[in-house]
Amino acid sequence: MFVFSKIRLWISTVVALVFGIFMLVYGLILNISLRQPAKDLYSIDWSTLHGSQHVVVDLDFLMDPYMLYEKDGTVTSQFYTIPDLYQADDGRLYMGGFMGVAVTKENFAKYDKLVDESWEWWNDETGTVAFTTEPIHIDGYIRKMSSNDKKYMREYLQDMGYSSSEIDELIVPYVLMNNSSSNLGFIFGGLILMVFGCVLGAFAVMRTIKDKKAQETAFAGSGFASNYTGNGGYGVVKDPFIDNNGNNFQ
Repeated sequence: MFVFSKIRLWISTVVALVFGIFMLVYGLILNISLRQPAKDLYSIDWSTLHGSQHVVVDLDFLMDPYMLYEKDGTVTSQFYTIPDLYQADDGRLYMGGFMGVAVTKENFAKYDKLVDESWEWWNDETGTVAFTTEPIHIDGYIRKMSSNDKKYMREYLQDMGYSSSEIDELIVPYVLMNNSSSNLGFIFGGLILMVFGCVLGAFAVMRTIKDKKAQETAFAGSGFASNYTGNGGYGVVKDPFIDNNGNNFQ
């Protein structure tokens, strides 16, 4: 149990340092990216998107959430679907791709309103429903979709009637993060983890030194002094030059 505690300290040290360095580096890369001029999400080819890219958009068409996060029974964030609308040669609008946008709970009402307005306009056959006049402005960055993002986005598109092969072509594997200052969280989080890892490492080193000294003391106690009888003399040790029959080979 004593040895396991030491091993656990070293493992925790390595994990904290590795994750700390990763978060710090990611935060610094993101900080550099966000200092670059933002590109308009609607004016660029979505196939050229990449992680940590700084983008800006006046979001005017939005679809339902494909994924949500809960904590203690309360939904804390939702991931809505952004379609890439384009006009074909027949003059009609089509959805050419789908990516996500992360939204925190304080903004649910605003995004839900845009979803309702978007579907009302999309399904209107009378031409009397106006396109939304209150787009949502986002200045943020792009991150790659997680495995959960892809899984639930696929399920959402399947429910819409798309085939598996169509979904493979339509999913744009990125999520728009609408908090451009969140890179500071990665930087500070990485620094905190690295400090924590250093503290754990110090404890691990002290534990290792302590164990080594304890082993050296135990080894010394099992050497020549162990032959001491404790009554003023030494214990009887067999002469190595005499065999079991008492013959002396000197």
